[in-house]
Amino acid sequence: MTQDTEVPETQITPEVPAPNADGQLTPEEIADLKHRADVSSQNFERAKKAELELKELKERNGTLETPVLRQEDDEEVTALRKKVNDLEGYVVKQQVTETYPQLKEVWSDFSSFCTQPENAGMSVLTAAKAFLVEKDMLAPKRVGLEKPAGGGKRTPPQAGMTAEDAKKLRETDYRKYRDALSKGLIKFS
Repeated sequence: MTQDTEVPETQITPEVPAPNADGQLTPEEIADLKHRADVSSQNFERAKKAELELKELKERNGTLETPVLRQEDDEEVTALRKKVNDLEGYVVKQQVTETYPQLKEVWSDFSSFCTQPENAGMSVLTAAKAFLVEKDMLAPKRVGLEKPAGGGKRTPPQAGMTAEDAKKLRETDYRKYRDALSKGLIKFS
């Protein structure tokens, strides 16, 4: 546990003004010197306080002891970790087999698929889906053609003209009637 404490920077004081030719300082210079002395003493006090805090923190860190594990405790921890891992594996298996029931039959193949290096890091459900796709077990196979889904039966349009249309055309426009006969559009049954 390391804790950095912020130590304020000390202020650097500029040069002290030289006395006049008389050897006397002006009142402004005296006030300035007093201000600088106060700032310097404040910086000194801050530095001392920071040193004390640092020393106290070092002493506290030195007194913290790490617990010593006995060999029996280590074996117990290992056994508990093994139990937890087994339970997690059981829960994961239940989730995956509920989602993809076809994996129950090939679980050993799936577990070896998950341990391969190229599949490491995948979530178990993603790995299950990839395994099923790879083994072509995911989607049910379709047999034959798809069943029709749209509307009722339609009869295809008849080629040519009906007898009524031919009679009407003959009576109203004889030239078109003759052209349709020559082209084979009118069929007599």
